[in-house]
Amino acid sequence: MNTEELLEKTVDTDALASGGLLNTEQFNKFTDMVVDQSVMLKQARVVRMRSAVAELDKIATSGRVSQLKSEGVAPETLSTPSFAKVTLTATDIITPFEITFEAMEDSIAGDNLEDTVIRVMAKQTATDLEELAIQGDTGSSDDYLKGLDGWRVLADEGNVVDLEGATLDKSGLGMMFRALPDKYKRNYADLRYYCAPTAAQDWHDTFADRGSAAGDESLLSGQVPPYMGVPVVSVSQIPTNCEGILGYEAGPELSYCFLTPRENLIFGIHRDIRIEKDKDVLRGVNIYAVTTRVAVEFEADDAVVLAVNVAVGG
Repeated sequence: MNTEELLEKTVDTDALASGGLLNTEQFNKFTDMVVDQSVMLKQARVVRMRSAVAELDKIATSGRVSQLKSEGVAPETLSTPSFAKVTLTATDIITPFEITFEAMEDSIAGDNLEDTVIRVMAKQTATDLEELAIQGDTGSSDDYLKGLDGWRVLADEGNVVDLEGATLDKSGLGMMFRALPDKYKRNYADLRYYCAPTAAQDWHDTFADRGSAAGDESLLSGQVPPYMGVPVVSVSQIPTNCEGILGYEAGPELSYCFLTPRENLIFGIHRDIRIEKDKDVLRGVNIYAVTTRVAVEFEADDAVVLAVNVAVGG
């Protein structure tokens, strides 16, 4: 089912008639639509939260737990798993908009205009949520992005490599790969590089410039080549106008990239999603609001590598 079909089945005036609160089926379809509309959210572990704060259990081992068995002799030591929790704290998000009475009356869409506008706004809400999940920063001057710390800020607690103004190539990708602890390299298929489209193009073009069959294939195809078998994923919500950090003073045409197992990305969305309507007769408008609550985290901070000061368009 594509995004438009999900919107058709999820977001319409039926929700308004029932008091605005989406039922369980509508909530699940809305969540699927949000995830399907994005890139990183689609590959993240999605947690459907029942309350504003949720705790996820995390169980791990510190190393080898097996030992040789001797006949008739009990093991001298017993292994103990380590237990920890990942806490998700949801942030309230609202999408307010309005439709004038005149637009409702004059539109060629007729009675369908309201449904159409609500769906368009819900689709943009999905895009906005991925932007917040990636770029959110409680220290930001942006009134929306300061709502929570997204994956870019959280990745500062992981493994950081500085490309010092270099574009994305095998050297930069190699630095990131080497910075990831070996325990997370057991299955390359679970790993992903995430970078801005321009950075992905820079990596793609290093192959296209080669005078070989691989170069011709890269030039003709829209596929971004993997590195060490790890896909390089283009994410439009990763910005390319960042300032230099860690003493690198160039910018602001810089970006950043992530390397992490897919399910290390956690995206939480609260079950109480509302689509509500009011009327302002003095202004002659119908007023609408889509409200939800979301949270983001990494399951393990040391399982992410963040490359900073990545030049683009070089």
